[in-house]
Amino acid sequence: MDREIKEIGLELLVPFKMHSGQMYEGERLQQMMNSIKQSGVISPIIVRPVDSGKYEIICGHNRTKAVKELGYDSILADIRYELSDDEAVQLYYDSNLNQQSFSDWSYSQRIEAVKYFEKYMKKNSRQGKRTDLETKKCAKQDDETYVQSRQKLDSKSKQTTTRDKMARSLGISTATLSKYRRIAKLPDDLTQSIIRLIDEKRITFDAAYSISALDKCNIKLLVKYIDKASGKKIDMNKLMALCARKKGNVLSPILSRSEFKDILIQEDITLIPMRS
Repeated sequence: MDREIKEIGLELLVPFKMHSGQMYEGERLQQMMNSIKQSGVISPIIVRPVDSGKYEIICGHNRTKAVKELGYDSILADIRYELSDDEAVQLYYDSNLNQQSFSDWSYSQRIEAVKYFEKYMKKNSRQGKRTDLETKKCAKQDDETYVQSRQKLDSKSKQTTTRDKMARSLGISTATLSKYRRIAKLPDDLTQSIIRLIDEKRITFDAAYSISALDKCNIKLLVKYIDKASGKKIDMNKLMALCARKKGNVLSPILSRSEFKDILIQEDITLIPMRS
């Protein structure tokens, strides 16, 4: 038996390992509670067994919260016994994207989603390339030049298709996706530092995107300066100009103290953030 549907005690449920903890509140939660009270849990939550007899919630964190708020002690669940980690993550994001838009998520959630889809698309792309190579081994020797040229064109086309498919899956434009991808490709500690500054409203998303163009040493130093400079924000025009200037300067890659201070301005100066 690889799955079954049955009632599970709420005390046996644990959140999915990638769940951010952000849940429905206020009117949206109340609407779900009213629906469950009137009609029950029509669509079972999806779970999988984990250690100590517990079950990890893959899809249905908000339904579980609503049931708890109603005072119930169990919920109808679809138990997937053979669900792999990759399948669980796929289900988790599919479920979230059906209920919420990308902009509803925290920036941490958005970055994790972009990282996941990047990994997923690359994996599928590699599998496709392996299949193509096996087919091309049967090509005649006289066709090798044509095949090699075709591979280059196919590869370029596939990259564009993959990026567009990834953007469509997340419900955002390819331009917006490119910004998130650049931040997500930084080392984890730098990505987390930048996202923390956004969440704390110390910088805008567009400032984060510009900062991600700097080299790693400068990003670390700039984060420290921003943390120490209470009451100040980023001057986007100066930041963008600095990033453009430093991009071509390989002889002096490290920003000076005066350069760092120059892009930090008093918080009462109005900044008009670009849309993210």
